[in-house]
Amino acid sequence: MTKYFRRPAGVKDYLPPQVRKKRRIEKIIGDILEKWGYEEIIAPSFEYLETFVMSGKPGFAEKVFKFFDRQGGVMALRPDITTSIARMVATHYTDHDAPLRFCYMANVFRFQELRKGRDQEFYQTGAELIGIPGIEADTEIILLASRILKEIGIKNFIINVGHIKFLEGLLDEIKDDTSLKDKIAQAITDKNFVWLKSLIEKNTLKPEVKKTFLALPRFYGGPEILDELIKFPLNKKCREALSELAKLWRMLREFNNIHLTFDPGLARGLDYYTGIVFEIYSPQVGFPLGGGGRYDTLLDKFNESRSATGFALAEDVILSVLDRNMKDNYEPYYMFYTPANYIEIFYKAEEMRRQGYTVKMVPSVKPRSES
Repeated sequence: MTKYFRRPAGVKDYLPPQVRKKRRIEKIIGDILEKWGYEEIIAPSFEYLETFVMSGKPGFAEKVFKFFDRQGGVMALRPDITTSIARMVATHYTDHDAPLRFCYMANVFRFQELRKGRDQEFYQTGAELIGIPGIEADTEIILLASRILKEIGIKNFIINVGHIKFLEGLLDEIKDDTSLKDKIAQAITDKNFVWLKSLIEKNTLKPEVKKTFLALPRFYGGPEILDELIKFPLNKKCREALSELAKLWRMLREFNNIHLTFDPGLARGLDYYTGIVFEIYSPQVGFPLGGGGRYDTLLDKFNESRSATGFALAEDVILSVLDRNMKDNYEPYYMFYTPANYIEIFYKAEEMRRQGYTVKMVPSVKPRSES
């Protein structure tokens, strides 16, 4: 096939039926966000590469689509919106002390391995709550994400919660071996517990540290696992993380229909998270519906120190869940015209449009003469 007719790998064509469904759920989501006090922002499609690199972990730049401007500056298509919002807050809200609530609906770009469900351009809907350090802000963000999913028709989902400081505390016990620490962190992030076991058993770590790492695979489930984990010989950072997760549970259990699970080993792909993190799963799809968490130090990188937390929902994944039951009720009226009556038909079409109907004008086809 001629390359002009080929679609690049990792992107999608959205045809009218998909676009109508997409806009329908965006309308519902936008109304909820507005009622909760979140104001929409629009971030640039590209920024200087250093804006994103300064907030990402080593190797993150390899996932960014880069190009040069005419002055030789290295630019990047946005790989996420949160970093752009942090930059925008530092640029426009330095004298604004009240909490900030922002929301967005935008596409992002990431260079990543091409396999099912891993596009290189994808659409996110998200919210950021900036300026509130307490557990109440984490609660609000989780409740807001939950409300959105229920309102658009996804009733059955699980919110899986972890804490970055718990992982950091465990890794702090690995002294003077950065390579081993990185490998163990990667094994935990990838949920590759066979590799994790191999790494732990082959190294001379303290017996109590080995015991904790090797126990991680079984610590996933309800709030009872927090009570079990606290029995291990954990350092202060780990214990403080478990304490925050317990506080979150005590807060969220007061609300109906919030299905939480806890996974202290949960780690997300971006490196700016500093506290409670979460991912949302549906049994109907193999990829997260979305996720988020606290990122209290991201704005420090832009000389604007503020607490912050937020989430992003994956529109493509959500649409794949809803598509089976979401009907496309698009039924336009067709009005046929000839050159002679075009103006008359046009005004009739306009009258119907004012009444709320969708009207398409179509030229009449002359009947073929009988042979």
